[in-house]
Amino acid sequence: MKHSARPRPSFVALTLSLAACTGGDGGGGSGGGPMEIVRVSTGFGELLPYKIFAVASDGTPSGNLISIRDYDDLADNATFSNPVLPIPTLGDTAILPDGLPGNQFLYASFSKPIDLDSVLSSLPGAQSDNGMTGAITVEARNPQSGDVTIIPGRAFIDGWTYAGDPSGDPMRLPLQRWVSLQEGATVVEDVDGAFPGAGFPGVGGAFNGSSELVNPRTLVFVVDSDDDLTTHETFPAGPLIRMRIGTGVRDTGGRNLAESGLASTTVGPNTITPEVAVTPPPNSFPEVIPGNGDDDVDPLTTIVVQFTEPLQPLTLGDLPADGPPNLSAALLIQFGPPAQRVTVPSEVLPLSIYDFSRWEVLPTFNFPGEGPQDEECGVFNRVDVTVNPNQLQDLAGNFNLLAATTFFETGPGPGLVNAPVAPDAIYIGRSGSESGISVIDLNGFGAGTGNPSYDDTGNTITEGDSNYPNNPNVRLQGAIMRPPLVPPVCTVKGGSQGAFTLTKDSTLNDLVVRSPVVLSVGDMMLGHGLDSSFNNGPAPFGCQGGGGNLCALPGLKLYQVIHGGPNTLTPPILNNPIINSVTGGENVISWAPHPNPPPLQFPPLCLSPFIGGQEPTAIDTLLSPTGNVWGPPCANCPALTNLLVPGDPFGNPNQTPPEPPSGLLSQEQNSFFEGPSPPAQTLGGCFPYMIRQQVGHFLYVIDRGRSEVMVLNSNRMTVIDRILLPDPTSFAMSPNVDFLAVTNQSVNLVSFIDINPASATFHQVAIQTVVGDSPNGIAWEPGNEDILVCNEGDDTMSVISAFSLAVRKVISSQLDRPFDVAITNRQAGFGFFRNVYFAYILNRSGRVAIFESGPNGVNGWGYDDVVGIASQEFKNPKAIQPDHLNLGSAIWIAHEGPIDTETQEAGSYGEPAVSNLRIDSAIMGPLPLNVNSLFIPNFRDMAMQVDVALGPDQLSGIPVSLAFDNMRNFGGLTTFQTFYSAGIPAQINGKSLVRTTQQIVNTSEPEFMFVAVPSPTAGFEGLVDVIDIGGGFLRVDTNAFHSGIQSIEVDNAVVLMDYFRQ
Repeated sequence: MKHSARPRPSFVALTLSLAACTGGDGGGGSGGGPMEIVRVSTGFGELLPYKIFAVASDGTPSGNLISIRDYDDLADNATFSNPVLPIPTLGDTAILPDGLPGNQFLYASFSKPIDLDSVLSSLPGAQSDNGMTGAITVEARNPQSGDVTIIPGRAFIDGWTYAGDPSGDPMRLPLQRWVSLQEGATVVEDVDGAFPGAGFPGVGGAFNGSSELVNPRTLVFVVDSDDDLTTHETFPAGPLIRMRIGTGVRDTGGRNLAESGLASTTVGPNTITPEVAVTPPPNSFPEVIPGNGDDDVDPLTTIVVQFTEPLQPLTLGDLPADGPPNLSAALLIQFGPPAQRVTVPSEVLPLSIYDFSRWEVLPTFNFPGEGPQDEECGVFNRVDVTVNPNQLQDLAGNFNLLAATTFFETGPGPGLVNAPVAPDAIYIGRSGSESGISVIDLNGFGAGTGNPSYDDTGNTITEGDSNYPNNPNVRLQGAIMRPPLVPPVCTVKGGSQGAFTLTKDSTLNDLVVRSPVVLSVGDMMLGHGLDSSFNNGPAPFGCQGGGGNLCALPGLKLYQVIHGGPNTLTPPILNNPIINSVTGGENVISWAPHPNPPPLQFPPLCLSPFIGGQEPTAIDTLLSPTGNVWGPPCANCPALTNLLVPGDPFGNPNQTPPEPPSGLLSQEQNSFFEGPSPPAQTLGGCFPYMIRQQVGHFLYVIDRGRSEVMVLNSNRMTVIDRILLPDPTSFAMSPNVDFLAVTNQSVNLVSFIDINPASATFHQVAIQTVVGDSPNGIAWEPGNEDILVCNEGDDTMSVISAFSLAVRKVISSQLDRPFDVAITNRQAGFGFFRNVYFAYILNRSGRVAIFESGPNGVNGWGYDDVVGIASQEFKNPKAIQPDHLNLGSAIWIAHEGPIDTETQEAGSYGEPAVSNLRIDSAIMGPLPLNVNSLFIPNFRDMAMQVDVALGPDQLSGIPVSLAFDNMRNFGGLTTFQTFYSAGIPAQINGKSLVRTTQQIVNTSEPEFMFVAVPSPTAGFEGLVDVIDIGGGFLRVDTNAFHSGIQSIEVDNAVVLMDYFRQ
């Protein structure tokens, strides 16, 4: 996968344009296809394209010499032991390739005939530039002074050149043909009785390739300082000889050259050192863009560096490839105040495959935007770019001797993000003119980015100030914790504003992902824990550069849990049975790190991969100096207790004196001191741990505007990958978290993306499955049996087997424009004990069809088909999600027209509604498919009931999306599977809705339902209502600073997501 923090337009353009490259002399006329450079040569050897030996299957250089004509040619073959080959040089005598006397020359041939006037100029004043327009130039760079001068000479296309006496108004030189090709021989033409082309290469004696010099696709430059080709000349000795070819070159059809190029050589051996190019005197600034004090630069910028000659690519940095880049010894990109410097890992890419002198530097994450001026953050928006001496090599093997430094300052834009992570987070997709993603913080005491202001006297509590200092672990014992925790001083670690608030970035914007990172936000889902791929363990499996902690080794990560509270897991306590144990697994969804999130630290924990956050509170913090059960005695362990426990998450800021928040929103403890020990020299100084950086998950986001699935770091909100798809519409994730299914509505496909970080095809499309017309909603059965796809265009539902990922059945009964579906687990040993799973298909008509799974063969007990339709009408339905609390199978539906729970009749259109539809009664146990089943009434003896119906008294407006908190969950146990399940059950973090403890229980125990209302009935641009579903089903007040029942203010919230979202 590409560990990139932003789209790569240059790379994309490069790939697209070179895909159609002709690769040789091919291509006739000015027909279809782009105009490309075919070669640049001295006649003695090719300067372009660059050459390299193909790498053999064992990774060693083969004897097969190839031309580098696309990015894959470079990336697949360039290694330090197989570098790009040196460029041929010129001799110091004026001879031709056949050994006869003659002028030295350069020629560039193209895949299309050249529009002569795009390269040659008839203006008399252009003769000082060799009669050329500037689209192609031939120049010499003095290695001592750095001066660049035009080399005098004459340019020809197919033997034509502008010469002679100017005439006309305006004055123009006539176009003259000095040489032509006749029967394969180069012939001098009579020009007004003279023969000025007599010294043209190939006249009077052909040599290999001389016929190519007189061709409408070829430009020839003959060195000529005295305007007489018969006096044979060489290029100047000493300077670097360069032919620059720009995209201003056109073919005769009017199309511009697709890729620019730079061909360079020397007279005699190349001993010239490659350096950063500089602007002309007197400034002589490094040619780095942005640089030289540029301000108000987009924080999402890449950096372009111009060098004096082509470089050996890998000496500058890593090319985009799988895995995070290593830190470059040659190129240093840094920001932050002197005591908190951050070195930014980056990848490099040539702006053209034909020009290795100009490189685009791709930072792996965005630079900080300009932050508030009144916060004590130091200078985080100044970015320094340094090229170190004696690190870069040109193609001849010369090292650079000179250092170069410059800087720029970023303007407003996306700042640094350090967001709380699941299970203490709800993710919001926002539409409108400013699309993006926001995060609802359910922890409220974390050290993330945000406003650092607070009153350390405690006399006032102001809305919007940091709640992080109210974390009792920070307030009472922060200085002696491991690692230490200190109150906030700037926005990069300003801390949370409290429970139910929106996370802010370092510029105090609550849209933590926005344009141009994302154009539109559709469905979202969380995948594997990030620490499975990015962690600060020692190399080669953890930190590759600029960090590494022996105590963060995967082998020391010993996840062991016992049954804690009624709905939670806790670390082991003596004499309590361990109910799950995993060594080296990823961070578990059952627990939040402490604090959530940990603060950013400068310099970062690890530079490659970049991990900017401090480790969660270490296990050492808990251990007493003697008698600990984890390992050897810990002479300096502080033996502290976790003071952040369930309690009052809001306090009373309006009383005098104010009462600050003092406890977690979660009713049960879900955060523990289980981070790795501080760095030690030997394993004897390390204790087993259970949670580490990188905290968070792979966050998958549909960006339909870009036709891609974007993969984010859910903690830092940096881009990890972008996966192109035809028309991504909706998500479903395997309960084993190994595949992500994506409907593509306009092309009738479901794409299955491999999301297993341990897989060789991670983040690649593994299978494409054809389904019905206009597939929209999709859900993966939480026991991993089937994937159900709603085909809205042809009133069907495709049933895809989780075993084969192929359609095994198509359902059409009682479907009317089905657009979404929710599925509950097969009731094997719980619920009504039917040993089938139920799916609820939401039709545009507002009716819900109920699907009962099989087996439906001989001696079966399930129809594997729609068995009925609920009597209730859910007008203008918007969204559907399973009810996590009801083991008997139930769903939540967002719609219009509240249901009367007595009559089960729907209310009026336009009135907001959220309803809970459940199986009210049913015969217990499996119902065999025998003759008796024909007489069982009401589709398999099930009655459907709406007992909970929310309306305008609790909802702020029409709901469009639903999510639930996951603060209490058993996700740290092995996922639930049955005989009918595919694959091996995930040991931790599976998406099944049920788990087995001493009995089968619901995986998640949400207390709150979150309801997106993008168009409230009055007063706001958008809200998220919070409903207490743990009891009462009333709207919750989310803001203690204001009277009344306050919802969360979020403009244009259209998608809500939690970890167990279907």
